Amino acid sequence: MDNNPISKIKPNISHQLTSSKLDSIDEKSELSAVAQEFESLFVYQMLKSARKAKLAESLFSNQGSETYEPLLDQEYAKTIAENHSFGIADALVRQFGGKNK
Repeated sequence: MDNNPISKIKPNISHQLTSSKLDSIDEKSELSAVAQEFESLFVYQMLKSARKAKLAESLFSNQGSETYEPLLDQEYAKTIAENHSFGIADALVRQFGGKNK
């Protein structure tokens, strides 16, 4: 009797039956999502640097605002990347989109 749990795992047949076209569509949508997330991260770093420069004193400067400003910047970055693209995500998709395994 074989007690090795790995030997009991059956191969995922549904994965074997998927066509390369569906895999390609999944890879493209995943690449697009990752590229958009990277653009969001890039925009967040820009906002963080701009806020760190502190060209003027904030009207509502307190410990609470210092805690929540990074969270607000993250949401701004996501919104900017989703709605007002800088083109970074598009460039990444073009760059890496042709390299299918």
